[in-house]
Amino acid sequence: MAAAAMNRTYLEILREIFPRTNEHMIQNIIEIVERENPNDVFEGKIENMINLLSGDGAAGPMPNVDNVSNSLFSNLTSIFPDVDEDYLHEYVAYKPPFYDIEDAIGELSMRDLPTKNPDPTIITEQLKAALPNADPSYLHNEACRLAKLPLHQEALDEFLGTAIRDHNYPTMQDYLKNKKHKEEVATYKDNFNLQKFLQTFPDPIETFTGKNRLSGLDDNSTDSDEKYALNFLYNSYTRIRRKYIDLVFKYEKKDLVAVCNRLDKLHNSLLRPRPAENEAEDSTNVTLLQMISFLKYRKQIERELKLKNEAYRHAKEEARKFNLFETCQCCFDDELIPEEIYFCMRGCSFCKDCVKKGVEVGVGKGDTRFLCMADCDSEFSLQTLQMVLPNKLFERLAQKIASEEIRKANVDGLEVCPFCDFATILPDEDKIFKCENPECLKESCRQCKHESHVPKRCNEIEYDEDVRRRTYIENKMTEALTRTCVNCKKSFVKSNGCNKMTCVCGAKMCYLCGEAVNDYSHFREGGRCPLFTNDVQINLQRVIKGAQQAKSDLGDVEIKFDPALNIQEFFF
Repeated sequence: MAAAAMNRTYLEILREIFPRTNEHMIQNIIEIVERENPNDVFEGKIENMINLLSGDGAAGPMPNVDNVSNSLFSNLTSIFPDVDEDYLHEYVAYKPPFYDIEDAIGELSMRDLPTKNPDPTIITEQLKAALPNADPSYLHNEACRLAKLPLHQEALDEFLGTAIRDHNYPTMQDYLKNKKHKEEVATYKDNFNLQKFLQTFPDPIETFTGKNRLSGLDDNSTDSDEKYALNFLYNSYTRIRRKYIDLVFKYEKKDLVAVCNRLDKLHNSLLRPRPAENEAEDSTNVTLLQMISFLKYRKQIERELKLKNEAYRHAKEEARKFNLFETCQCCFDDELIPEEIYFCMRGCSFCKDCVKKGVEVGVGKGDTRFLCMADCDSEFSLQTLQMVLPNKLFERLAQKIASEEIRKANVDGLEVCPFCDFATILPDEDKIFKCENPECLKESCRQCKHESHVPKRCNEIEYDEDVRRRTYIENKMTEALTRTCVNCKKSFVKSNGCNKMTCVCGAKMCYLCGEAVNDYSHFREGGRCPLFTNDVQINLQRVIKGAQQAKSDLGDVEIKFDPALNIQEFFF
């Protein structure tokens, strides 16, 4: 009988006796018996095979073949740690039990073995060390991609070389900006908090329903924004037909406040409410989400404002009853309750608006100390500034104050970021300054104070006058926005009220032309200037005119970063 046919016969007999035994194991036993007892008769061979497969034999119990294979695999992975483990598993699976480890090592050493994929976490850390200013999520994705490539080390070296040379990767600043934007979106979509909303918008009624209200949908809105807004309307007015909502939406030119006001007056056209609409479209338009949050929680907001107004009215009555009113020494408002008063470090009292406006003017001039507006030679504490300033402005100011204090200490090796106020001490061998300010995070050259230009030297980089030109225009725009007292020369900005201004020094002047005045005759009918004007429009016109004058002063030069571009967005 031919060997192949005999093997098939052995296999058929043994499969009937051991139906649950792996066929691969049966084949291994057949090979062992054939190799060890080639001259034995057919019945003797079958008996030996049955004894081996059943665990019995002359030498005692048969060792578990799986354990033998596992032992071989374990030994091979320790000897070939960089080889793909799936490959070793497959190699061991086709070897008989008790296969000699030295034979296996000899065979594998002669082959071109596939290496295992590296851990993406390790590659991610390597990329972070080489590109500290890169978006970490981008680096992680690239690490996962590189780890799967056959020649991953060569691909990694090529990727790093290109990234360092061309800087063609999203930055950490982009990552933090996107993360912050996502958190802000979540604030209005998933985690709405009434008190935080009122902190952001102290007068939400005016902000969202006034003449100059925010517009959630404008020319820059996407189709997704529009569909998201309509989805909100469908779910808010479930007893009004969708086609009516669409008509009102179009008629009111997508003005959500006007749309809701009109829909509130419509009679329900459906006896039963429509099923809720699924949010098929999403939106990351923060202004739109703020508007929808206001409309969605409007009753709660109005109720909370009513409670606050009642509490304030009660506090006013108590202050009047017990003679507790305070006076602001800047605007001379003499009906301020104690909670509305803020003090300089010598106890001069001011209202929040006056302190805030005074500090904002100082910040615009680059000040880090803010003197008392009553000329008592004192200043406002950092705690007071924190209470009156918006969070973002205070954070930037605190960073600048801290950096200024460090600079004054005159510490050896102190370096300041040329793009912000962050300061730190660096060893002499570090040629690149890596800013740790989350709003900056730029890498700059310590020698030329420009952005990092590695691997080029400073004398290989060509610079221009863009920064000087932009700063000159910005300064002229600031000068156009502020007014100067005709008497004491203090700067100030008016936010509302009439154009007859009274300085803390007692001098009176016209806000429009700057001329000193004694009474209202300057503003009467037929006078030179109107008593009331649109302050926003006036300030915008002056700032634009200041920018135009600055550009004229600079002459016929290119302005790469025009600070006057889209300046209207900051006023409306």
